[in-house]
Amino acid sequence: MPVGGDVRRLWVGNCKSEYMVDRLEDLDPREALGTPVVASRMVWLLREGDALVLPQPVDAAYVAHVGAMMDFGPAYVDLLDPQDRGVRVLSRQVLRQPEMLARLKKLVAVPGEWEIRAHLPDRGVSALALEIGLPEGAVSAFDTQGGAELFNSKAVFRALAAGSGVPVPDGAVCATSGDLERALERLAVPTGAVIVKADRSGGGAGNLLCYRDAGMTAAGAAGTHPLNTDEDRRAIIAHTGLAQSHAPHGQVVAETYHPDCRSLRLEVHCPGPHAGPPRLLNVGEMLMEPIWNGFIMPAQSIPSRVLEEVVGHTLRLADAMSAFGYRGPVNIDAIVNSAGHVWFNEVNARLGGCTHLHHLATQLLGPHWQNSHVLVSHNDLPTPSIRALLNAMDRDQLTFNPTTGSGVVITGDDTLNQGTVEYAALAPDLESAKALERRLRNLSVWGVVQPGAAAPQAGPAVAVWTGCGRLRR
Repeated sequence: MPVGGDVRRLWVGNCKSEYMVDRLEDLDPREALGTPVVASRMVWLLREGDALVLPQPVDAAYVAHVGAMMDFGPAYVDLLDPQDRGVRVLSRQVLRQPEMLARLKKLVAVPGEWEIRAHLPDRGVSALALEIGLPEGAVSAFDTQGGAELFNSKAVFRALAAGSGVPVPDGAVCATSGDLERALERLAVPTGAVIVKADRSGGGAGNLLCYRDAGMTAAGAAGTHPLNTDEDRRAIIAHTGLAQSHAPHGQVVAETYHPDCRSLRLEVHCPGPHAGPPRLLNVGEMLMEPIWNGFIMPAQSIPSRVLEEVVGHTLRLADAMSAFGYRGPVNIDAIVNSAGHVWFNEVNARLGGCTHLHHLATQLLGPHWQNSHVLVSHNDLPTPSIRALLNAMDRDQLTFNPTTGSGVVITGDDTLNQGTVEYAALAPDLESAKALERRLRNLSVWGVVQPGAAAPQAGPAVAVWTGCGRLRR
């Protein structure tokens, strides 16, 4: 039953959908393989009486671990999935399968008030809510018209930032091959590198670093390509799929690439128009390896003057989004170089990689946890068995202890697909958090967690990522 008679919430783990990428059919299978673990983070947001639709099931041991930390009984939440191991993405087509619709209609027919929440509140989620019988008031008119999706476009972001006076790298939105050819030439002049981004993608998966110096670090980009000859430029343009007169695979954004920067993620709650100012929730430093693979929260290495500037710009962006009609969490990315210069990269009107981390830290340590503790997270801990890992953590006294306010929690489960989990170490200071992380990594090598266990086999590689979201088969 819901806690204290609260409204019950139906969560949808649509971490990738046709509304979040330029072309769902172009989604790299390796990127799709990682979407179930993103959805599994949402288990941390549940309370008793809630339900969550996942693309793949999660291990019962993981749900029990989260429930023990967040004080809910696993028997009092509903976890649903399409019951098809081939499904990685909760597209609108998957959510409208007759079996899924029947299960959801039965779920919300239970007496009580329901609301719907999602990783991305896209048009598909709005349509689903009405189709299963939720009242029109359960969905936002703004979201129903594709409003949240609008702010997940990098092209829209650049216009939003320009209109709000927020600094961004010099760049161009490119809708044709000619646009990109001119941009590559001009934007490479300052630093010798250009980053080309798919308009709608996430986690750096659609980013291609185009460089003149082969030794440049490719933080924030999943792929690289030299930029020294006409042949190089033609190859980059071909990878984006841009044509002379249109963008069949979606437009791209090209920006001057600034190397050796620290990457920040700021999360803000937008209340919507005429409902007060946006509220800053957290500030984290992103661990780029070379694309995002974890956080240090709160950010530890940014001078206060620079942080004040970043927060000011962030709230200005969020205020513009809120005034336009968006309600909910927004995640905003920025970079800072060694001289303290700041540029903003993108906004995402959806749950972010820090949403569940901030929520769990708030529940475990209190609303002011960023004043007293540091959280270090990573996304790629190999383990053949989450149950064995949790048992080993208990034996080694690594599991978070509410009495001491320190320890490790498992924050995402991907043992079914890639044989990994995500985790967060919480401690009063950065060095103590890193020490917990080292102990966990030493503990969780394959042979220690489960002697003799074989590594899971990855699925067949049926396509090759070529930068900017296009596949070469």
